[in-house]
Amino acid sequence: MTTNNDNIQSKKDLILSTARQILAKNGYAKTTLDDIANALGMKKSSLYYYYQNKDALLEDVIKSERDKYFSLINDALCTGNTVLEKIINYENKKFEYVTSVMKLQDVSFNVFYEIKNKIYKLIKEINEKEIDILSKVLNEAIKKKEIKKCDTKRIACLLLTISEALRHREYYFASFTVDKQIDFSKAHDDMIFAVKLIFEGLLIK
Repeated sequence: MTTNNDNIQSKKDLILSTARQILAKNGYAKTTLDDIANALGMKKSSLYYYYQNKDALLEDVIKSERDKYFSLINDALCTGNTVLEKIINYENKKFEYVTSVMKLQDVSFNVFYEIKNKIYKLIKEINEKEIDILSKVLNEAIKKKEIKKCDTKRIACLLLTISEALRHREYYFASFTVDKQIDFSKAHDDMIFAVKLIFEGLLIK
C-alpha cells in the first residue's frame, strides 16, 4: 500500500533527477527554481512545498549522488580475492561513475567547478568518509598479512589525491578544446598503473 510519505519521496526523487540535469547543463548561477518547475510541469509554488530555495535543492541533489556513489564503491571494495583486486575494482567503479555522470549530464568544465566550489564543505565530508572506508580495507589487509604494516590513512589519502589529480588534468586539457569533451580513459589507465606501483611496495611476497 502506497503511503503519503512514499508519494512525497517519489516526487522528491523526480525533482532531484530533473534538477540534476538542469544544473549540469546550465550551471548553478543560471538555473532558477522556475526552470526546474517548468521542466517538471508544475508551478513554482508547488516546488516550494519540497524546497524553499535553490541551495537546499542543490544540497539534496549532491547528497543523493553521494549515497549512490558510496553504494557503488562499497560493492566494488567487497569484490575481489585480494586487497589489490579490491582497490583496482574500486578505482574502476569510481572512474566509471565519474565518466557516466559527466557524459549523461553533459557537464561543462566551468559548470563543474562552479558547483564544486558551491558545495566544497559537503565534498570534503565525502572525501573524509572515502578515506575512512579505504583505511578500513587496508587495515583488514594488514590483519590478513596481505600487506606490510603502514600508515593506512596516509595511503588512502594518497590514492584519493592521485585519482583526483589525474581527473583534474583531463578537466584542464578539455578546457582548451573546442567541444570541451572530457576523456578519462588515460587518467584511468594511469591510476591503475599508480595503484599497482604503490602496492608493489606494500604486498607481502
